[in-house]
Amino acid sequence: MVEPNAPAPTPVDSAARALFSRAVTALQAGRHDEAEAVFARVVERLPAHANSWRNLGLIRHARGETRDGWRCLRRALLLDPAIAETPGLPLSRVCADAHRTAQHAGLTANVDAIARDWLRWCPNDSAALGAAVMAALAAGALDQTAALLANRPTEGDRDPTLNHGRALLALARGQATTARRAARAALCAAPGYAAAWTTLGTVATRHQDGEDAEPAFRRALHLDPANTGAVMGLAALRLSEGDADAAAALVLRVPPTLRRSPALIGDVLSILHHAPGITTDRIAAEHAGVEPRAGAWTPAATPQDPAPAPLRVVYVGDLGRPQVAALALPAIEAHARPNASARIAAHLVHATPADHAPTPPPSGIVGVPVHTVPTASPQALLETIRTLSPHVLVLLTPTTLPQALEALAERPAPVQVLWGDVFGGLGLPALDALLTDAAHVADPTLLPERPVCLPHGAYFFQPPPDAPDPGPPPMRTRGHLTFGSFNRMDKINDPLLARWGRVLAACPGARLVVQARALDRAAVRAALRARMTRAGLDIDRVSLEGGRDRAGMMALYATVDVALDSDPWSGGLTVLELLWMGVPTITLAGRYPNGRHAVSHLTRAGLADWIATTPEDYVTRAIMMDRQRDALTDIRAHLRDRLRGLPLCDPAAYAAQLEDAFRALWADHAAGRPPGSGGAGQT
Repeated sequence: MVEPNAPAPTPVDSAARALFSRAVTALQAGRHDEAEAVFARVVERLPAHANSWRNLGLIRHARGETRDGWRCLRRALLLDPAIAETPGLPLSRVCADAHRTAQHAGLTANVDAIARDWLRWCPNDSAALGAAVMAALAAGALDQTAALLANRPTEGDRDPTLNHGRALLALARGQATTARRAARAALCAAPGYAAAWTTLGTVATRHQDGEDAEPAFRRALHLDPANTGAVMGLAALRLSEGDADAAAALVLRVPPTLRRSPALIGDVLSILHHAPGITTDRIAAEHAGVEPRAGAWTPAATPQDPAPAPLRVVYVGDLGRPQVAALALPAIEAHARPNASARIAAHLVHATPADHAPTPPPSGIVGVPVHTVPTASPQALLETIRTLSPHVLVLLTPTTLPQALEALAERPAPVQVLWGDVFGGLGLPALDALLTDAAHVADPTLLPERPVCLPHGAYFFQPPPDAPDPGPPPMRTRGHLTFGSFNRMDKINDPLLARWGRVLAACPGARLVVQARALDRAAVRAALRARMTRAGLDIDRVSLEGGRDRAGMMALYATVDVALDSDPWSGGLTVLELLWMGVPTITLAGRYPNGRHAVSHLTRAGLADWIATTPEDYVTRAIMMDRQRDALTDIRAHLRDRLRGLPLCDPAAYAAQLEDAFRALWADHAAGRPPGSGGAGQT
């Protein structure tokens, strides 16, 4: 411990002088508890006495109270910066211990603050620089991270934390080669660095189609069985292989406080909703624990205009996602039509996840201003939203924007709702309602947000402008029925494969086309063939197709007569594209909205008889199609025209229903009612 014999307090206070001397004597004699109590009395009398604060901090740190010890020492440094130069002062160790304690406690704000102070008072300490780099990365401040790394000392080139920081920065910027090289450099310096192994696995998952990802994640877990990143990485691999139940078992190993945090809850709920074996009780428990538990709606403190003109609506999301462009943007642009612009002022806020390369918003958005958030931090997003003063905030992509969940907890808008390609709500108190439709809602009690049902459907559909004519069903020339599946591999589970096997067995000559981008990988193709064989599918009657561009997908749709949907996660945009190409879909109605996308689309297209209610019913309806070839021919000839005439393909009509919903939500708020409780759009 630092020698305590420092000058007496000034200005002179005889009582404080006596107390300080008594504290020093006790400290020198090893009576630390007594010394602490007396130093505390000194700072009560003289709050600006830096040496007493310093000694309080060192005593508490030595006793294991690392965060409180750092708070006291920090107070001393702010009062007298020269204390940092005291010979023998274990300043870096105090900072490091406090930083580690805050990390283990999950206190993000404290971690960031300690990292900043550590670097301020120990500017030549590579460990301090490493902590500051990791804090900047966690905040999504990529430019700040790059600046910190550019100023690293020469020995920093061999520092494992700094090399890992370089890897994470490169990963966030989409620079796979640099990320891989930097992660390996970190591991050369510290082979037992579990987090760097996790990053190496993440690079492989994102940029190498998963090749070599599993060994890296396994190594990380061998070193650190509680490594959340490695657990989530392995779960994502299992999901991509179609084993959603195994993926769910993995994510449920993550402690509840972590898996229900903004950073993970989107991925966790997505995996659980894919898993056939997950119960409604389990999902309800996750909803109930989602953090942060703040930002719930409260009545306005002052009277509100029930019909402001214009009503300010701000849409927040990762606008680069394909689903946003196809299922939302054209309708949002229609808010700018001449007969609506006086009643509604819409804005788009574009943000990207902190751990992904920043992307610009789609080009060519017309009529609606687009605001790009400069960094991926919750504070930056919050500031952008608040400058627009929205009446209603609409979250479009909750599963990919953890920072949005944190920002919404600060209640930047009086009314905050969810609309987008989601699984049926999050359970976040800051979200007032879910924009959906009646066909998507089987049981409102399963939804954590209040459902507000749009009359023209939960999603808009922009038909592909270059889609070819559907033409006649291929069975007319082939003489047999061709079934097709075009969903991602993560939706294709073993019970579903067994069902398809029963369909093919009952339809002699019928064939099955299965397309997924993951099937470009030889290992995935081999694994799927093995699973199909175990499920009883005749492999000789199955064609596997890999990734294709939009034109290629349209051409492939034209080669099938009937599509087979997935469950418990249904096809969404894929089903709409199939219907546009004249291909009807057999679907099994699910419990949650993510399992009812096709139910909604088929109902609006007049094909409700293609909706099964049980797995047996699914098989029966698929087999029946082999005997209804005239009906299939008629459907193919007229389905596109039927779809074209629906409001879900009319941007102006679809935008009008959104505006009606927003006005009703605002009217509820203005009347002192929870948004969505006034009856409009209720199931």
